[in-house]
Amino acid sequence: MQILVVADIHANYRALQAVLEAFGSAEEVWCLGDIVSCGPCPQRCIELVRETCRYVVRGNHDTLDSVGGTTVDAAALDYLLGLPLSVTATRDGVGYLLVHGSPSDPLSGSLRSDTDPLVLCQEVAQMDQGCALCGHTHMAMSLEVCGKRIVNAGTVGQPRDGDYRAQCAVIEGGGVRFARVAYDLEALAYDYQQSSMPEAQRQKWLRDTRRGIVEEHGLQLGPFSPQTGQPLG
Repeated sequence: MQILVVADIHANYRALQAVLEAFGSAEEVWCLGDIVSCGPCPQRCIELVRETCRYVVRGNHDTLDSVGGTTVDAAALDYLLGLPLSVTATRDGVGYLLVHGSPSDPLSGSLRSDTDPLVLCQEVAQMDQGCALCGHTHMAMSLEVCGKRIVNAGTVGQPRDGDYRAQCAVIEGGGVRFARVAYDLEALAYDYQQSSMPEAQRQKWLRDTRRGIVEEHGLQLGPFSPQTGQPLG
């Protein structure tokens, strides 16, 4: 079975659409949260996730404050706020725990490749499943820890490593691989122009997305990043 895993979409409809089209043969799509915030199309992203994803968990940005109250309709908002914090699933003999953050803090925990190995072992020790699927850090990662695996799918909508392309993970036969998908930045610019964001905010987030760098967090190179850190957008 082929499973597409997406996370941290951040209302970037063009990036999400490109990833779903690139892996249209996937039998299931799983989403690890942060569907909205920062990007111009929260409504369209919620609708697309709802239409296409088998499992979805809530991220720390999936809140009323993040959608601004007037940018999504009541049905989309109810769906977003009603998402579970964690989901478990078994495919091809492997058990998965889906969270946005970490097993101990599903909403906003942070697991990275440079996290203390003891902390990582403590995180997986509480799991009955063999693999934790996480988001939140915007950094694609796969680690074997104390006989279990931690996989971060990276970010569809807001990379921080100099490469604007959408990140995702593909699970097949229990194994995992990572991919990056290019999408139309001019279409994204149009979406920002059509959004209700203030002009300065629109320009900031578009600039950050084009360069694959979020200014608040700085350049963050992960194990699957272009190691030069030079912007590709």
